[in-house]
This record gives sequence, structure tokens and C-alpha cells, in this order.
Amino acid sequence: MSHIFISYSKQDMEFMRYLRVLLEAEGFAVWVDEQGLTPSSRWWKMIEQNIEDCAALIVIMSVNSAESDWVEREILLAEKLKRPLFPVLLSGEAWSRLANIQYEDMRAGLRAKLSARLVNSLRNRVPTQKAGEREIRFSIEHGDISTFEADVAAFKYAGTFHGADRAVGARLVDVGVPVEAFVPEKGAIDAYRYTPTQGAVAAPHVLYVVTPILRHFGYKQIRQFAVRVLEALAEAAPHTRHLAMTTHGPGMSLDEQEALFSQFAGFMDALNTGSIPPGLRHITIVEISKDRSERLRTMIDNALAGAEYARKVTDGWGYMLRTLVAGEAAATGETSQVISAGTPNEKPHAVALVPADGDLEDVFYYGIQSPVHAMGLLCERVEDALLSEDLFESARQRIETAHVVIAELTGADTNVYLQLGYALGKARPVVLLAQDGQTVRFELRGQRPLFYRRIKDVEALLAGALDHLKAEGKL
Repeated sequence: MSHIFISYSKQDMEFMRYLRVLLEAEGFAVWVDEQGLTPSSRWWKMIEQNIEDCAALIVIMSVNSAESDWVEREILLAEKLKRPLFPVLLSGEAWSRLANIQYEDMRAGLRAKLSARLVNSLRNRVPTQKAGEREIRFSIEHGDISTFEADVAAFKYAGTFHGADRAVGARLVDVGVPVEAFVPEKGAIDAYRYTPTQGAVAAPHVLYVVTPILRHFGYKQIRQFAVRVLEALAEAAPHTRHLAMTTHGPGMSLDEQEALFSQFAGFMDALNTGSIPPGLRHITIVEISKDRSERLRTMIDNALAGAEYARKVTDGWGYMLRTLVAGEAAATGETSQVISAGTPNEKPHAVALVPADGDLEDVFYYGIQSPVHAMGLLCERVEDALLSEDLFESARQRIETAHVVIAELTGADTNVYLQLGYALGKARPVVLLAQDGQTVRFELRGQRPLFYRRIKDVEALLAGALDHLKAEGKL
């Protein structure tokens, strides 16, 4: 018996969440039925089990719960099992059936605080967690963030809308949410907007956080953004238990793995310094591409292999991340194995110019990316078929500083030739690839493409070309 069970009316859910946060801040483990399950034998069995396992039951007395048959059933079961009851008065009058138990007066609602009497009484009955024992679940799921169920869906606002933040913003406007309600003030550093979604998406609230514009939104900024999301929720919505986010970087000329690790490192920064909502229990990255979600999972599996602060869950894919109180991470020397991602010292990179063509996706991910990473380089790519001015500027900057530019000429894509011309103008080392049978539009300074038939050929040919550039001192 190690947790507190809260019995309440669903109409008092907001206060229940507030009370749960107060209790968890005191180190108590709390269990509540917040799944919205339709009453059934299975549902009641779950309730029974958690009352049986609890060390104490808190019942929220209110006008609403006084009429609830389910609250009455939970109290009767707790009495039958001889579990100690702790009544909390939210509204109305104290119940005569619990008149023999001293109640906690919290009629101030969301402004009420726990009394020392209640906290000490609970401590005599319920074991509390030690500092550093708290765990946060981290998962990556394939899906659409607009239909993904979480307490909050968080997005960046980079001066304008892009991708998922744009799609969700459009849905908010469609249901009548004013733009100014979710768009942070321009030019304000670290500004954010936390607002109800009015049913526009599955999450009841969204959070938009200001970030630099895309051309200045690199790995370091992704890490800072992840920290800022958790800090903002700690301020605006401390009761948040489940946060959903998308990935950032892929599609914007950044390396998929490094971008993920930067975001993860930002989560760990916030978790290990305590800059998180007290009620937070779960962070999910929602990825709309099934292939990418599987790749991201593999990357995290590899990075967390053997990490003492992370353990795999048994129900689905994910990890329980052990968090430390502020300052404890530094004191113990415990850090994330991917914490170096998103640091000011940016890693050397290659730029891959590959058409936004489904037939060439595997060429990039399994033919190009692998030998580039093996060479110790990040592998960056712009995926959008139509380059916005901001994306093109970002791509231009990445090409200028690339150690090597790899161009896939299959299909004679206009954007590929445009960016390749820029790379040649900036005297970047270049490796050209093309499928057998392709005709190259023009001779590129006497350099012929490496023609391939299979993806495995790409990997071998590119690895050889990179080795040759390195031997010549060009890489």
C-alpha cells in the first residue's frame, strides 16, 4: 500500500487535478480514475484494485459528489477494507456520514493550500517518495498530433506557422479561437500562449512557444525550446500530466538523429533541474510518418542502452526516465548519454540534396545517411518540395558551412540542381549520385556521378567517395 486514492465527482475534475499536484509536491504517489472509461465490470474492478492497494483514500466532498453513487461506492469499499478516510470539503456542507472524521476545509478551491495537519496525518499513513525517485515516462508514437490524446499539445512559433503548428492553428481558428489567443507576441523573448482548444484538436489545451525564425532554429535552439516548453507549463499549467510534441528539425535541413537527441537532451535538462510541471508524468513525441517514428525509436533504444537513469516499459514502447531534484544531477555526475546534442559546439555536417520523392526516401535514409554518420558527420537535408524563403535561406547557410555536399541527380529535380549550383559556387566538396540509366543535364566541372542500381550500392560507393575526400584532405 503506497498511494493515495482520490474519490471525486467528474464535475470537480479541475480541483481534483489541483489537489493531486499539491499532494505530489509533498512526495505522495496519487491514483485517480481519469480515463473517462464507461462504467463496466472491468472498470469497477480497476477501481476496486486501486482502493485495495491504497494506503489512504481522500474523498472530495462537494455538492456534486454528494449526489454521486460512484463516490458512495468507493467510500463503502474503503470502509470495508479499513482504509483510512480523509475528507476534503470543496463546496456545500460537511457530510453527516463522515461527521466522525475531521475534514480539511478547501472551499477556497484552486487557491486553497494543504494544512500541516493533513500533510502530517497522511505521512503517518502513506509512504512518500525520496528525492530523485520520481520517474517520467517518455514515448514516441506514430500518429497525428491533432488527434492524439494528451493534456497539452505544444508547438513552436517561429515568427510564422510551419507544418503541424500551422495545421493546428488553422483548426483553432475554424472553431472560433482568436489568433491572438494562441499566437505569442512577436519580438517577445521566451513568450508563450497557453489556451483551451475548444475541441479543435484532441488535447484540451495547446501551448505555443516563441522560437527564433527557422534559419536560426538549429540544434541548440531545439534543446532550449524543449526546456522552455516544460518551464512554461510549470508556470501556466502545473497540473499537466501528459505533454505531446512533434519532432523539430527533420524537413528543415537538420539531421534527424541530432535533432531528436537535442530535443531529448532539453527534456533531460528540465527534468534534472526540476523546471517541470509538478504533475507531469508522461512526455510523448508524436510523429505522423510511421517510418520515421520507427527510426526515432531505434535511435533512442541505441542511445539509452545501458543508461542507469532510463528503464524500458513493459506496456508498449517507451522509457521511464528517473529524474533528480535540482542540483542533484550535478552532484552525482549523472547525465544523459545524448546530452551533448544541441550544445554550442556544433558538430561538422554534410548536406544531402535528395528530391522530395517517395521513391528516393530509402536511398537517403539507408544509402546516404549511414556512411555519412559513420564518417562522424551530421547528415542534413531539406525535405520540402517547395522551398519557402526561410527554408531556402536556412539551406543556403547549411550548404555554405557543409564539409561535403551529396547530390542525388535522379529525376533531374530543379531544387537539387539549384542548391547544387550554389554549393559549387561556394567551392564545397561535392559527391554526385544517380541511378543507372539517368542522364545528367550538364557536365559538372568534369565530375561524373556515381551510378548505382541498389541502395546497398549507394552505401558502398558513397563510403568510398568520402574516404577518398578524407585522404585528399578535403574532408
